[in-house]
Amino acid sequence: MSDMTTIKVPKSVRDRLQQVAASNDLTLAGAIDLLLEKAGTRPKPTTGGYRSDRPLSAEDIDRELAGGFGAR
Repeated sequence: MSDMTTIKVPKSVRDRLQQVAASNDLTLAGAIDLLLEKAGTRPKPTTGGYRSDRPLSAEDIDRELAGGFGAR
C-alpha cells in the first residue's frame, strides 16, 4: 500500500473535485492526478533579456531602453 495523506480544502473545492472525478470515472485521488497532469509544469519566468559585454552608464541604459529593449 502506498503512503497516503489528508488534505483539507473548502467544501466548494471538494464538490468541484468530486464532479471532476465522477465525470471521468475516477477516484478523488485520480481526479487530483488528472488535474495535476493537465496543469503540467510551468516555465520559470525569466527577467531581462539584454546582456552587455561592458558596464553601462545611465545614459547607455537610457539609450538601450529608448531603442526598444534590444530590438534592432
